Amino acid sequence: MQYQDYLQRVKQTSQLLQEAHYKQAVEALYQLVLSDISDVDKAEMCAKLALVYDRMGNTDEAMKWFEKGIAYEQNYDRYEVTEKKAQYLSDLGFSNMAVPIYESLIKQPFVSEEEKERMRKAIQGLLGKAMHAWK
Repeated sequence: MQYQDYLQRVKQTSQLLQEAHYKQAVEALYQLVLSDISDVDKAEMCAKLALVYDRMGNTDEAMKWFEKGIAYEQNYDRYEVTEKKAQYLSDLGFSNMAVPIYESLIKQPFVSEEEKERMRKAIQGLLGKAMHAWK
């Protein structure tokens, strides 16, 4: 796919999302995943699909798309979708599932010290929420 075509299709998808045309956005994103774009871009499209499914109220399908995105990115020492999944779980109130994801990312050699610190702070925040909920 030519870069300009890719940009146009991503822009079109964003427009569909802004207008809450979720079914059309799903189809457009799915077609991008099936195209010849890079695996890193496919991972990002999977993360967007996850968020669209979440907006549609389908958490199970959202989780499946996060996993598909992670599968695309992990071969390239990328973790953007993995971190988005952790944030998503956190937003859903599943700190117990988000914290181990952040902890595993911190151990990776391709994560910068600045990024590790951001993740440590996310973990502290999640654990703080959990402790507050216990009280």
